Amino acid sequence: MSLSSLHLDAFMMVAKSKSFSEAAQRLHITQSALSQRVLNLEGELQVSLFVREPSGVRMTERGEQLLKYCQAKESLEEEFLSGIKLKNKKELSGLARIAAFSTQTRSVLLPKLGAFARSNPHVQIELLTREIRDLPRILRSGEVDFIFCDHLVEKQGWVNRLLGYEEYILIESRQKTVRENTYLDHDEFDSVTSDFWKIQKAAPKNYQRAYFDEIYTIIEAVEEGFGRAVVPLHLIRDNHRVAVVKGLKSLKSPIYLIYFKQAFYTQLQLKLITYLA
Repeated sequence: MSLSSLHLDAFMMVAKSKSFSEAAQRLHITQSALSQRVLNLEGELQVSLFVREPSGVRMTERGEQLLKYCQAKESLEEEFLSGIKLKNKKELSGLARIAAFSTQTRSVLLPKLGAFARSNPHVQIELLTREIRDLPRILRSGEVDFIFCDHLVEKQGWVNRLLGYEEYILIESRQKTVRENTYLDHDEFDSVTSDFWKIQKAAPKNYQRAYFDEIYTIIEAVEEGFGRAVVPLHLIRDNHRVAVVKGLKSLKSPIYLIYFKQAFYTQLQLKLITYLA
């Protein structure tokens, strides 16, 4: 059985945009024509690919499997076409899409990927910063090819490679009056402060939380005396405006490189897996 490229293109656009109306606009066809193409594809495969919900479109498990196939096919085709144009056939080309959480993006990934980009001028790199809880979702939806996460994603077909650990410590302002009972986090779902206190011999009975959204803003807020914060040690090594609170254990947080297991990888993907790990 050979699947229609028109049907696969329609499926891919809906998967990426999570909306039939937006996908139809991007493909410059009517929404009814788009829906018919997806229905035809579902008929060929005899499976449901999408579930319509009030919040938008969600892929089924079979839809996620088809998306992985389409992405692998698209990557291999792009590599082949790009390779034809290169004089040196051994040069890497193509698009690499990576997502990570904020403590890794600026301090670790940008310098590392900068060296890779300079060595491979025909490779295009897109780097996204997202909250940790959103990373598995955007990998599953096909928005990126690789994610860096602080926990295992134990699902069939997902590869988890432990790269190392981030060391978290408690900091306070060195120059300003310290609000010792206030702790700064990203948002109400951020558990790093509570995780830090779980490994200590004694934790404060009551403390106030304040939210500053982004790690570098949190550090700057600590500098100004808004409160204390648990942050990665590597981000404040040369910061003379904050001090590490002594007498407390550091929290070790794992870093995993996560991607889908595939039958075939492009040369770019294989190189990145080796390089990033």
